Amino acid sequence: MLLRINKLFDSIINFMAILGRVVIIIISLLIIVDIVSLKFFSNQFSWILEVSEYLLVFLTFLGVAWLLREDGHIKLDLLLNRLSEKNRTRMEIVNSCIGAIISLIITVYGFLATWNLYMRDIKTETILEIPRSMLIVIIPVSFLFVFVQFIRNILSAINKLKLSSKKS
Repeated sequence: MLLRINKLFDSIINFMAILGRVVIIIISLLIIVDIVSLKFFSNQFSWILEVSEYLLVFLTFLGVAWLLREDGHIKLDLLLNRLSEKNRTRMEIVNSCIGAIISLIITVYGFLATWNLYMRDIKTETILEIPRSMLIVIIPVSFLFVFVQFIRNILSAINKLKLSSKKS
């Protein structure tokens, strides 16, 4: 059962990363269309810049859980490389605990803020007048996945510590 949940979770994270790649392509195409339209037809689409800005936000949050799972975030390798394997694993546990707590806080308050904006029907003050709740819902959703990934990292590091203790 737990293996199925892990596979499902990994599939969702992979899908979010693929969506992020698609968003990059869409942003690129929108900007190309805007440039070509301005250059050859002296016409600019006023909504393209706005949509590109929103998509950049989505891009950032779509890939964050995948990057955490792939261990791609910035680390202080200079400090970590001086530690023993056990102490490095302990630091990983501490870092993941702090990350999990922060992610959970962002998730809870993000969902509350999203719900608040949705209930009050607040819209952007721009050309498209998109509901703000649609724009920020990606933040708590992605941080929910980041929270779960931090928990997975903690469990993995604890298992690594247990295995190294048995070998000693």
